[in-house]
Amino acid sequence: MNKDIISYINNYIDNFKPYKNGRWCYEDGILMTAIYDLYKVTKNQTYYDFVYNFYDNHIEDDGTIKNYKVDEYNIDNICSGNALIDLYLDAKLSKFRTAIDTLCSQLRLHPRTKEGSFWHKQIYPHQVWMDGIYMGLVFYAKYAKYFGDGEDILDIKHQLNNLINRLYDNDRHLFTHAYDEARLMQWADKETGKSPNVWSRACGWVAMAMVDIYELLELNEAKDVLNLLVDGLSKYLDEGMLYQVVDKAFFNGNYLETSGSAMLAYAILKAKRIKMADYNDLGNKIFNTILEKKFDGNHLNGICRVAGLDNARRNGSIEYYMSEDVVADEVKGVAPFIMAYSELEAKDGNQ
Repeated sequence: MNKDIISYINNYIDNFKPYKNGRWCYEDGILMTAIYDLYKVTKNQTYYDFVYNFYDNHIEDDGTIKNYKVDEYNIDNICSGNALIDLYLDAKLSKFRTAIDTLCSQLRLHPRTKEGSFWHKQIYPHQVWMDGIYMGLVFYAKYAKYFGDGEDILDIKHQLNNLINRLYDNDRHLFTHAYDEARLMQWADKETGKSPNVWSRACGWVAMAMVDIYELLELNEAKDVLNLLVDGLSKYLDEGMLYQVVDKAFFNGNYLETSGSAMLAYAILKAKRIKMADYNDLGNKIFNTILEKKFDGNHLNGICRVAGLDNARRNGSIEYYMSEDVVADEVKGVAPFIMAYSELEAKDGNQ
């Protein structure tokens, strides 16, 4: 165990406050996933209790999820179900199962593109974002494995094929951030519907999703996506980290971004552990570079606070991605950092 990292994690959860004043959100969900991963490695009851108490406080005795509405059809809201399924499988608390089924009911009715991929949100019609692949399909794969059926698995496979067909840029060998089926957004190419740039964290979300889905269902489609993703990204690593806009290293203001790099480290490390793919020591290299360049023992630095593609300012340009705040200790960087660390600590394929 790395004492500095463990001390940082313990301090982080000791000072934890829900991300959106208690509203059900993916930011809290990804942290719960990270801490539960750490619990599975360490068997430290403190980590289990942290996750249990979070969900116990957010879910009523009848299974109602506080401050959550199915009919918002926001794919981000599904993400908090990932750790909830893991917790339910251990705790067997009926209200957790009810909440899980409620989240699945959103997916059953969630709006889709004509080709069958989940919209990112109802307020972003016809759009598929790389972020949403993690938000929705990891939960969907867990539900399919433990509670669903073969039709769900076929649906997931189909959406992964859509991901390659619609978001992979064959010329650059990289995945772009988003796709607009209607070609209406200002960032959407009128011929392909793709957004123009390759955002590090969007790639990271997909990398994490692929290893998690493969661990659950062993889908070759997930392996295909991961191989395309890693093969493309590996050409743009700078001493083991990704730039905010991956393939524009020399653009003024571009920087080595922590969250996308940590997500990639987690995915590569886990891929090796679960015998999905072996990229030699690349996962270790990325994580060690993050430790060297971005972690000082008290803070994890170099994290893009947020990025999206939903209004005039957030237009998908390189300049836009450079304009978002770069901060320390933001959960979208901290959580995958913890997840990657847990992979390093996992022994004998057990986690």
